[in-house]
Amino acid sequence: MHLHSEKRQGRGRALNRAFKESKGEILGYIDVDLATDMNHLKELIQSIRDGYDFATGSRMLPESNVKRPLKRGFASKGFNYLTRLMLGSKLYDHQCGFKSFRRETMFALMDEIKDTHWFWDTELFVRAQRAGYRVKEFPVVWKHGGTTKVNLVKDVFGMGSQIFRLWYEFLWD
Repeated sequence: MHLHSEKRQGRGRALNRAFKESKGEILGYIDVDLATDMNHLKELIQSIRDGYDFATGSRMLPESNVKRPLKRGFASKGFNYLTRLMLGSKLYDHQCGFKSFRRETMFALMDEIKDTHWFWDTELFVRAQRAGYRVKEFPVVWKHGGTTKVNLVKDVFGMGSQIFRLWYEFLWD
């Protein structure tokens, strides 16, 4: 399936649109630069077949093999630390672009997600954990792809503000 949009939608909005058009019982996505070694694809899909509701590759587990620029790694570690601390997530890597989902459980949460950009999958996985869904995180081999749409300063600030937004929302739940 190919979906096209004349205007930029943001990562989250584009993923929402694609998943709503999809037909499969197991859904997923991978970053277009194929930074995650495709040898992990079977584990990504098999995790859902084995009974997990959500699965994600991780660049942050001790068994992961990762090559990335120092400043990107530092920003990612800070983001993931804040997400764990403030939102109670058990994951070590919320932003690895290598994820799969059981259709039924993802659709149960999709309309709750407010972010339409880079924080979309973090919010999805945090909400999944809070709702008691089974989430698997597994180590991957990952190499920085070189080109990225991430603006380190703007997106770090934006994602940081999303952590605080979701934390504040959870305060009143």
